[in-house]
Amino acid sequence: MSQPEFNVEVASLDQHGDPGFVHFRGAFYTSRSAAQFALTQASALSDTREVDIVSVVIDAVGEGTSRRDVEFIGTPGELAAELTALPDYKNGVLRTVIPAPRDVTAAVAAVVDASPPLPDSAVDGPDAVAVLDVEVYSTRPGPIPNSRTEVGAYIPENAHRIAEQLAAELSGTVEPMRNDTVLRVTHEADVSDTDRVAVDRFSEVQRMRANLSVLDPVADAEYITALAADLEELQARSTPAARADNTAAVSVPVSVSNAVDVERASTRPRGLVTPPPTRAPSAARAASPTLYTAPAPTHTAAISRSADHGLG
Repeated sequence: MSQPEFNVEVASLDQHGDPGFVHFRGAFYTSRSAAQFALTQASALSDTREVDIVSVVIDAVGEGTSRRDVEFIGTPGELAAELTALPDYKNGVLRTVIPAPRDVTAAVAAVVDASPPLPDSAVDGPDAVAVLDVEVYSTRPGPIPNSRTEVGAYIPENAHRIAEQLAAELSGTVEPMRNDTVLRVTHEADVSDTDRVAVDRFSEVQRMRANLSVLDPVADAEYITALAADLEELQARSTPAARADNTAAVSVPVSVSNAVDVERASTRPRGLVTPPPTRAPSAARAASPTLYTAPAPTHTAAISRSADHGLG
C-alpha cells in the first residue's frame, strides 16, 4: 500500500512569534486533502484558542525524502489566499468549509435554546409532518471560504419566523433553497482588515499573472520585465511590524539601527515563506504514519439530520 505523500502540521506561536506547540498533525495522499485539513484546522485553532495568527507547514514526502512545500505564518484568511495561489492546493481551498463567525454561532444557539428544532421522529417517522430546514450562510470575499450553519427543521410557520429573526440580527436576507425545502439566511461575515489586504493582494497577483500570460515575449519584453518585478514585490514576504496597521501590502525593510531595539517577534515573517532551494533527506518525516485530526465539528442544532457539509 502506498504511503501518504503530504504531512501537515498546524501550530500556535510561542512567545517569540515562532511556530510552537503543534495542535493538529495529519498525513494525506493528495495535496487537495492536505490543503483542506490545513485550512480547516487553522481556522478551528484560531477560533477555539482566540488567536489571530497560526503556523502551518506542509511537507511533500517520498522515498525517504521530504520537501517543504508550504511554510506559513499568518491568519487563516491569509492562508486561504496563499494556498489558492498555489495550483496544487487551490482545489482544496475551494472545497473547504470553515467555522461560522462567533456572532452567528451565538445567534443560532439562542434560537435553538428558545425554539428547539423538531426531532427526527417528527420529520422522518410514520407521523412525519411537513417541515422546512433553516440554515445560515455566511459569505466572505474569495478566496476565503464561506460557512454554512444548520439551525434545524421546523414547521413552516416557525421556520419563517426563525429565519426572519436571524436575518434581522445578522443583517441578512432570507431565500428558499433546494426546491423550497430550505430557508437560507445569507449574510456577509465580518472580515478583518488583515484578511481584506490578503484578498486584495491575491486579486492583484491573479491580475498580473493573467496579464503576463498574454504578453508577447519579444515585443513586450520591457513591459514583461517591469510587470514581473512588480509581481515579485507584491508576493514578497511581509513582517508583522510592516503589517501592524493592516494597510501595507508589500514588505517594508527594517533598518539596522532599529532592529537592535525590536523584539524578535516583531521581525518574524508573515505569510508564505519560501523554502530553501534544497533540503536534506528526512526519513523521519517520510515515515510519520500517525494521523491526528480535530474533533468532529459540533452542530448548532440539537439534532442534525443532514450528512451534507457542502456549501450548495
